Amino acid sequence: MPTLPRDLEDLRLAPVLLSLDAQIEDLARLVTSELAARVTLESGMLDRTPTEREKALLESVRHCIGLHGWHLTRDPRGVRLTHGAHTLVLGAPASFEEYVGGSAQV
Repeated sequence: MPTLPRDLEDLRLAPVLLSLDAQIEDLARLVTSELAARVTLESGMLDRTPTEREKALLESVRHCIGLHGWHLTRDPRGVRLTHGAHTLVLGAPASFEEYVGGSAQV
């Protein structure tokens, strides 16, 4: 049996998902060097280590998107959204892994 929305954040999930999916699709169109430049520009963060690149990439994915209580993390399958006990994963392109691994430096 599906879980019913518990609160306002749950009801806001659909627009958040659509916005994040559109942003991921937009970033997926970039070659890895363009992705690195765009992440640096949108996140304003350092990207010297894999940990810094991961944080910068997630910041770029959520750039200008209100998450309404949902939190982003990386997942082996893509980008994970979590709110309380609820979680789901949006798929991500291979270029995300290449960027975080360091093979997409500008």
